Amino acid sequence: MTRRFSRRTALKLLGGTAAGAALPWLHSPSARAANSDIPLRILFIEARDGCRRNTFEPTKPGNAWVNSTQVFTDWDFRDVMQTLAPYRDRVTMFDQLDMVSARFDPTPASNAHINGLTHMLTGHYRMNNSLGGGISIDQFIAQKLKEGGAGTRLSSLEVMVTDDASAFKRSDQRQSYTAAGQRVPFLSYVPDVWDRIYPDGVGASNSSGNSAVDPTVAARRSSIYNLIRGDYDRLIQGLGTEDRARLEQMRDYREDLYKSASVIASSDRSAFGLSKSALAPYEALNGSREGTADRPNWQVQSQLMAKLVASALHTDTTRVGHIAFPEMPSYLFGYSNGDYGATDAHDLAHLVSGDVPRKSDLAAQACLDRHYLVLYEQIRFILDELQGLTEVDGSSLLDHTLVFVYSHLGDGSHDLTRLPWMVIGDAHGYLKTGQYCRFPVYRRVNDQLTTNMKEDRVYGVYGRPHNDLFVTLANAMGIPISSFGTPAHCTGAITEMLA
Repeated sequence: MTRRFSRRTALKLLGGTAAGAALPWLHSPSARAANSDIPLRILFIEARDGCRRNTFEPTKPGNAWVNSTQVFTDWDFRDVMQTLAPYRDRVTMFDQLDMVSARFDPTPASNAHINGLTHMLTGHYRMNNSLGGGISIDQFIAQKLKEGGAGTRLSSLEVMVTDDASAFKRSDQRQSYTAAGQRVPFLSYVPDVWDRIYPDGVGASNSSGNSAVDPTVAARRSSIYNLIRGDYDRLIQGLGTEDRARLEQMRDYREDLYKSASVIASSDRSAFGLSKSALAPYEALNGSREGTADRPNWQVQSQLMAKLVASALHTDTTRVGHIAFPEMPSYLFGYSNGDYGATDAHDLAHLVSGDVPRKSDLAAQACLDRHYLVLYEQIRFILDELQGLTEVDGSSLLDHTLVFVYSHLGDGSHDLTRLPWMVIGDAHGYLKTGQYCRFPVYRRVNDQLTTNMKEDRVYGVYGRPHNDLFVTLANAMGIPISSFGTPAHCTGAITEMLA
């Protein structure tokens, strides 16, 4: 007779060993197999500087200038987002969602990008000209879950995808805040991310970035690799077919990640049993600085980061994940400096963005749109990873993850209105999905808000405060708040999103 998977049995077999840290539910105080007890996670994805106007709004005809919220279910993605089509019924998109708090912030920002960066996740007035003035929504949720007894080893996990993927650039300060002015470091070196998720450790680089392998470290790494296999193999003996398949999936997933991270961290590849063809993409990340079209560091690193964060969420190591895509190398979308009269890709975004672009060159616009296409393809990859990982009840990790895709600008014109943001997932039935919410726009006249029907969109009017979406996300995660950020620019949860 086969045994059923249980947390007690697994803990007894594993005793807190290396494999135990990588199995779902083993270290959660509420670990049970019932669907209602599978915890809800949240994943934040920073999609850099928005999306060119008229390329992200869903293909829903009608007057965009409305004086009440409109909700549509008969809509579709435009071309740059078509890769997300399989997940359309899980998505909620918005129009006229604005960073209203940034418009009225009394402290000027040091530049237009900082203006958006300091408000995108905080909704607070700035602390000074370069730092946010309050906790960001991701860290707020992480802290509240911890206070509520989530019991995960990490309260949150933050990673960043860069083209310079070597040990020489290991982390950066993004615009996620634990408190006013207190930014959270985002890890950008794959072995460091592994070491944070799984304390076994694969990183062999010293503090100066030298990747020479210490023999003691290499031996420990090899023994850990064998321990992972041994503990998993021992655990799955006698389990039922379905439970065995789920644990084998997690074992294989973790092994692949372990090998990848080890290859990047080490010059000794022989101990990990990878073929030469399998080694190639990861060797490119070992000691390299910038990628090329023939050696796409960014794509390799972004996929590994997606897998690592998915693994951390799946194993309940954390319930708050964060992946930032701050910059995409131009070789990925076929741009070279000087093309289309732009000095670089950043300048190209300025030239072809906005309600009235300075450059109407269709080829230039198409080049920038390829940039967005690559980015949304990576977001699709992340969703596929979440969908492919099985929970203990047979559902997918995506079924139990709320995904929030955001940016620090509306588009490359530095505009903070019409944010191309989206929410993916129903938060265990708390949210409606498959919706496109078009909010009204307002003008302030004599300190009173009135609906606006004129075409002075950027300077004269604004839509629904983005703070309201943060209230909705917190509520969906079981945190009962009615305001977030600067209270003057928060009207409460977006009720049209609620089931």
